[in-house]
This record gives sequence, C-alpha cells and structure tokens, in this order.
Amino acid sequence: MRQVAGLFVAALLVVAALPASGGEQRKSGDSAASAAKSPQAAVYLAWVKAVKARDFEAWKKLVPAEAPKEFEAQAKEMGKKPAEMLELLGMMTPDENKITSLKVDGGAAVLSVTGKTKGEPGTSYGTVNMVLESGTWRVGKQSWQVKEK
Repeated sequence: MRQVAGLFVAALLVVAALPASGGEQRKSGDSAASAAKSPQAAVYLAWVKAVKARDFEAWKKLVPAEAPKEFEAQAKEMGKKPAEMLELLGMMTPDENKITSLKVDGGAAVLSVTGKTKGEPGTSYGTVNMVLESGTWRVGKQSWQVKEK
C-alpha cells in the first residue's frame, strides 16, 4: 500500500508541476452548458478517457510537450512503466465528470469539474488548468477535493 501511495504522489507531482500559461478562446465566466461544450472540456474528457484506458500514446497528445518526458523519467526512476503510472493516476481521477464552469484568460483556461467515483460516497470537486500550446488546448495542473455526503 505504501508503494501505491508513493506512486500516486509521484504521478500527482508530475501533473502538478505542469505550467498554466498559453492564447484566448472564451471569455471568463461562461455558463455550465457552454463550458461543457468547449474545446477545453473536450480535451479534458479525452484526457480522462486516456488515463482510464492507460493509453500513454493518447495521453501524451493531451498534455504540455514537456510532460511525457517528465512522466517517463519519473516512471523509470520508480521502476514502473508509463501505463502503470497512468493506472495510478486513473484511480485518483473521478469516473463520471461534469464540467461546471470555464474561465479563459488568453492562452490559459481553468475548468471547474465535479466528479463521482464508482463505489465512493462523496463528490469530488476539481480545478483543471489548461494551456494553449501550438494552437491546441492541453491539460496541465489539477487539484481535487472530495466532500463526503
């Protein structure tokens, strides 16, 4: 269990270390319905799908350019494969996600997300920082809190 917790923390550190900078697409404070249909939401939901599927090749296309190298180096240091690291990241990522708001400031965006994890009683509330890199939105740093019912 301690090893799993260590891998979990390492995976989070890789995600948390990603920058949140980047150009403009939507104005700050869009409605939940508009936010859910945004390009940023589509990228985030594709990121969730890639993580849950442990699809490292798909994941690499959804994060900033430096993230895969850092992730692979961390996995190697821990004696793990990137797919094993994604499995741990997937355990921390809610199964059902709902985009509740979007704020865009130039090439940086922040999604607010609520999520439910199967078998867990609480709701997760997340903030997902996105960056615009080479004309494509990418998933950067995330922070999550779980609130029990």
